[in-house]
Amino acid sequence: MTIENQSDAMKLANDIQMAMITKPALTMLEVFLPSYVTDEINTHIDSVRDDAKSFSHELVGQIKSNEKSAQLDMDFKHKPVLGLKKLLEGFALSYLNYQGIVEAKIDCCSMWSVHSYEGDYNPLHDHGVRTDMGMSCILYLKVPPQIEKLPGSAEDFVKGGLKLNLNGASGSTDGFTFFSWGINGSADIKRLKPVQESFVKPEVGKLLMFPNWLKHAVSPFYGEGERRTLSANFEIETKQAPILADTKVLAQTPTKESNEITGAPV
Repeated sequence: MTIENQSDAMKLANDIQMAMITKPALTMLEVFLPSYVTDEINTHIDSVRDDAKSFSHELVGQIKSNEKSAQLDMDFKHKPVLGLKKLLEGFALSYLNYQGIVEAKIDCCSMWSVHSYEGDYNPLHDHGVRTDMGMSCILYLKVPPQIEKLPGSAEDFVKGGLKLNLNGASGSTDGFTFFSWGINGSADIKRLKPVQESFVKPEVGKLLMFPNWLKHAVSPFYGEGERRTLSANFEIETKQAPILADTKVLAQTPTKESNEITGAPV
């Protein structure tokens, strides 16, 4: 191959096809519910809280630092809970549709509320179901003000002139949910290894739905207030297999201003 002039270089650049291909590792559904929905859920939880059965024996959460700390079963016999069950099953179907599954039996088999106070935390864990395919979700219902004022992402930290401390030593991730779908070392970014973990800031009304195998944890927080969430598990039966397609984005071709293939000046 001989490139003798700029015309040859540009012809080659125009004829070459390039694409960046991202291999799927995790798909998560994010939903934001309106305040009147979260208000209704909170009102129901408050109305039955004194009589609700503890769900702690089914969970790994260390939710016991305060006399109000609790993990409570959401009983499907209550009309508001049954309505929420149907809503969440609809979200699960949307998730499956995105994966190429259009026919499935979806059952929200368990649902519980978590009432966390200062010092409470949830160690790294996943959720078990009785079917081969399963999903879980987290809905944030109450967030203490000291958590609300924290930056919510790495970009927010950069804009604020702060450094994101992934170990939470500075309190930067107090009350955040930690997700992990792999193992990362401190030098992985320099080695072009994709990030396989993420801290998510709780926001009232935010719902996250994900495969039940996804490991996650909750950092403790300090100060007054209740961090309240609702979680649910879904058992799924289907004869269809998900379509985990590659994400392909066409790479930018060289322009007249910059010949990136040959390095020759334009």
